[in-house]
Amino acid sequence: MRCKGRIVLLLLVILTAWCQCKKADKNNPENPSENLSDQAVVFVGASITENWDFDHYFSGYNFQKVIHYDWDKTQAWDQVQALHPDIVLVKICGAYFYLEGGTPLDEFESSVQTMVGNIRNLGAIPVLCTTLPVDVGYGDCTQAQLNDLRTFNDWVRSYCSSQSIVLMDYYQRIAEASGQLPRAYHDGDGLHPNSAGYDVLSPLVIPTLESAL
Repeated sequence: MRCKGRIVLLLLVILTAWCQCKKADKNNPENPSENLSDQAVVFVGASITENWDFDHYFSGYNFQKVIHYDWDKTQAWDQVQALHPDIVLVKICGAYFYLEGGTPLDEFESSVQTMVGNIRNLGAIPVLCTTLPVDVGYGDCTQAQLNDLRTFNDWVRSYCSSQSIVLMDYYQRIAEASGQLPRAYHDGDGLHPNSAGYDVLSPLVIPTLESAL
């Protein structure tokens, strides 16, 4: 009888501990449901994000956009916070890299780091995106602009690796061998993807977001 009593007591202790763990997971925003369709996902970007047809590519997912036409996405933080996101993606557009070169990349980096801190303080998961390449010679796009953009992307990759942040590497997904945006994937301005470009980028999104969970 005494042995049975000890077994029952041990089972009760195990059950209590399991219930407490489940409760902690439920209340901890760092442990969201692993089903992406249950997550509120906010994409912070500019024209490329705005023109992306989420209804077409991501039907059934709770994807929302915060569009801010400036490289400093911290200025749009109140809008992001108001959407109560589970996951937040941050992307800087190639249009904000100086055509003549000399882009203040340290300021870009500082803005991204602040956004990551804000996202984590909110209990959401940050996902950083590389900037899409440009096609030099089309529209206003220049080699100096592309060089700065690529340097920034190298920093984003390194920062994500050091901070255990999931990376959405749009650049790697779409760039041709020379590192530029392929002519077939824009309509002539060298910057904004056309429908064929979005067809290339879109299959990257869901698997990357699922890996963030």
